[in-house]
This record gives sequence, structure tokens and C-alpha cells, in this order.
Amino acid sequence: MPTPTYRFYVLGTLTTVYTLNYVDQGLITLLLQPIKVDLNLSDTQLGFLTGVAFALFYAVLGLPIARWADRGNRVNITALAVALWGLTVMSSVLVRNFWQLLLARIAAAIGESGCMPPTYSLLGDYFPGAGERARAMSIYMLASPLAGLISFIGGGRLNEALGWRMTFFLMGVPALVIALIVRMTVAEPRASVAHPAEVHLAEQPRVLSVLRMLWRQHSTRHLVLGLIYLLTMGSGIGAWNSAFMMRTHHMNTGQLGLWLGLIFGLGGMAGTLLGGIVAARWYPDNERGQMRLSALVIGSLIPWYFVFLLVPDRRVALLSLVPLIMASNFFIGPTFALLQRLMPDEMRATSLAIVLLLGNLIGMGLGPQIVGIASDLLKAQFGEDSLRYALLAMSFVALGTGYHFWKAGDFVEGELRCGTG
Repeated sequence: MPTPTYRFYVLGTLTTVYTLNYVDQGLITLLLQPIKVDLNLSDTQLGFLTGVAFALFYAVLGLPIARWADRGNRVNITALAVALWGLTVMSSVLVRNFWQLLLARIAAAIGESGCMPPTYSLLGDYFPGAGERARAMSIYMLASPLAGLISFIGGGRLNEALGWRMTFFLMGVPALVIALIVRMTVAEPRASVAHPAEVHLAEQPRVLSVLRMLWRQHSTRHLVLGLIYLLTMGSGIGAWNSAFMMRTHHMNTGQLGLWLGLIFGLGGMAGTLLGGIVAARWYPDNERGQMRLSALVIGSLIPWYFVFLLVPDRRVALLSLVPLIMASNFFIGPTFALLQRLMPDEMRATSLAIVLLLGNLIGMGLGPQIVGIASDLLKAQFGEDSLRYALLAMSFVALGTGYHFWKAGDFVEGELRCGTG
């Protein structure tokens, strides 16, 4: 049994891996407008780069990697994926046109697709108890706001000094170091198996069986549908936040990076930790309460989006992002910890990959693309404000997430008691 100190070292290392996984996604959203100007791209092309092109490979390749992680050496898989991600992000320094950038985004997606399934699965082995797993998952999910601090603040300053290509190159270098640290210092709990990478496929549940369990349980079905809606809205709006502030409020990447880094980083960490604390202390044995509270918090996003998108003062707009980002991250720890509890251990990585496959293909794939197309279509009528109204329309997708999280709460306790998950 690993010592508490080592378990938290592993948690910190896996959180660092997952943070790097998000740094690239933060960079591309911050630098979307400079890339648009430099390469003379349309909003539809930008939506394709940040949406379909990235999400297709990120989501589809995540499933076979997760299958590999459910039977193989997850430490080796993680190290390989992080190193590949670092090298492909660094290759952005060579980009000179849309097609080269498209290839760079696809390559980055391939590397990033291998990070979350094995690290998420490892986390469950190192923190097997329900309470400690929820807390560990909340810390692990701090990756997104931590990446916001790094990508927005660091990326904004680097872009002002060195340009967007060199910014991507420098941000990819730490991944090679982390890949080596993971490979050399993190132990695979399956070490008791002589050759974990050679576990017979018959011992692993089929993808169809995992899909059937996700759909058969009412709670997991509604969780998945809610996450799809949330990823559609979050990716659709998040990909364009920086471009909106630059176009509407005329901010440069240095100014905007500092603001968004602090807001997304500190606000995201506060929301994620608050969600984990509330789940562990106020609703420790009340999953229904957890899901209903998450549904209400997600529903509160719509008025905050209206403030952000409609107020004329840029400082008020930016400050309105603080409660919005906290609310957006509140649900993360309890929701993903609950998904682990509802699924058998041997299905853990595969079930996550299926959820991400569906969520990212539909949400990350279509969200930015829909906003980009809508912005181009509305430009004749609204001019430079076309992006504002495209984003406003997308905010109403939060209602779908709120409904499905609420419905998941209706069934989760009964299905946990019956042992169907």
C-alpha cells in the first residue's frame, strides 16, 4: 500500500499532466484573433480549427487509448502521450498557412487524447475510498483553471514579446520533462500482474457492454446527456471569449491574458474546490442533492453570460466572468467522481473515454463551429457585433445541462444502492 505522501505526490504529478493537456486549448482560444489576422482566416475556418478538426481526433482516439489503459501499463501510456503532445505543440513554430495549422491541431489532438483516460483510471486506484476519491478528483480537476493561469498569463505575455508561433513552441517544452518524470517516478498499481500490457482481451468488457451500461442506468444516461450539452455550450462560448474581448473591447493579448488568467485560474480553482467541499461536507451521502445543486448552479450561467456579452464597460464584463467561471467549475469534481462510482472498475477508463468521445465530438466539435458559422451569417446584419449575438444564443444550451443533471439526481441513489453501477 503506497504511503499517503507518495499518493499525494502521484496526485500532484497526474494533475500536472492533465494541466498540460489543457494548456494548449487555452492558448489557442487566447491567440485566435492574432492567428486570424496573421493567416487571414474567417470565423468559420477558426471554428473548424478549434472545433471539428481538433475534437474529431481528440475524441475518437481517446477510446482505443482508454481500452489500452484498462488493460495495460497506464504510466507508460501517459508518458508517451505527454511527450507526443509536447512535440506536436512545438511544431506550431513552422506553421505558415491554414492547412499547416490544421495539421498541427490534429497532431496536438492525438497527443492530448492519451492523457486523461489513463491518469483518470490511475487516480481511482490510488484513492479507492468514496470520500477521498471525490476530494482527489476535485484536486485533479484543478488542471483546467491551473492551465488557464499558465496559458492566458504566460501565453499573453509571450505572444506580445515573441509572437504566437514561438509561444506554442515554448509552452510545449515542459511536456517533455513531465513525460520523463512520470515514466521514472510513478508506479503502476498493476505491477503485481506479470505483464499488465498482455492481459487477455477477453477479460476486458466490450465497448458495447460499457455503452449498454451507460445507457441502461438512468443516472449515467442523464449525466452523459448533461455533459454533452455543457461541453457544447462551454466549448462554443469559451473558444471565442478572447476574440470577443479583442473585437468588442479592443484589448491586446498581454492585457487580456493577465485578466483571463487570473479569472479563469483563480475563479476556476475556487469553483472546483467549492464543489468538492460542498459535496464532501454538506452532501457526503446525498448524491441526489449533489446533482440537483449542480443543476441549479449551471442554470445560473445564463444571466451571467448576458452581463458579460452586453455590458459596454470592459471591466464590468470581465468581472462578470468571475461568478460565471466559478459556477462553470462547481459541478466537475462531484460529477466525475460519481461517474466512477456508478461504473465498475474494469470499465472506468473506457466509460470515461466514451463520455468524452460523445461530449467532445458533439460539444467541442460542433460548439465552436456553430458559433463561427452563426457569426459569419449575422455579420451582414450586426457587423462587428455578430459574434456577440452568436454567443448569446449559445448560452441557452445551459438549460439542457440543468435539466439532465436534475433528472440524474432522481435515479442516482437507487441505482447506487441496487449495485447496477
